[in-house]
Amino acid sequence: MRSLLLVSVLFIAAAANAQQKNTQPAGSSPGIPKVWVAIGGFKGGNITPELLSRAIDSAVVVRDDKGNTYPVVRFRVFYKFKSSYTDPETGQTKVFNDMRVNEFETATMSENWRGSIKDNVAKGDEMTIDNIIIRLKNGSKLMAGAVSFKVI
Repeated sequence: MRSLLLVSVLFIAAAANAQQKNTQPAGSSPGIPKVWVAIGGFKGGNITPELLSRAIDSAVVVRDDKGNTYPVVRFRVFYKFKSSYTDPETGQTKVFNDMRVNEFETATMSENWRGSIKDNVAKGDEMTIDNIIIRLKNGSKLMAGAVSFKVI
């Protein structure tokens, strides 16, 4: 009985000691930088068709608060726009939301994607760049936050 009590006390003491050794606040990790994403110098928000057309020619850039740039391994683009068609039976034109999605294994969009956006960009369109994977200085990979634009 004494040995059971002694083992229990030692186990509780060891568990308490292990919990005290973790002095780092929850949610913070050493070596993982806080980063922000931009394309063409824009960090998201409302944008005109002309500015979006110029911005998409640039690479997706990820920086930390110290100005360090991290290489982009890949990213995904969602492009949402209004589309319409004429119903052949009723002759009515119907408008609906349409979306195109593509992933890129570089820091820039393909020429075809950039050309399509430039040719068709219109007020009300939305573009989100997400699933942005960057390579840290130690070689590990990190997913950066998304950046979204609304064409005004």
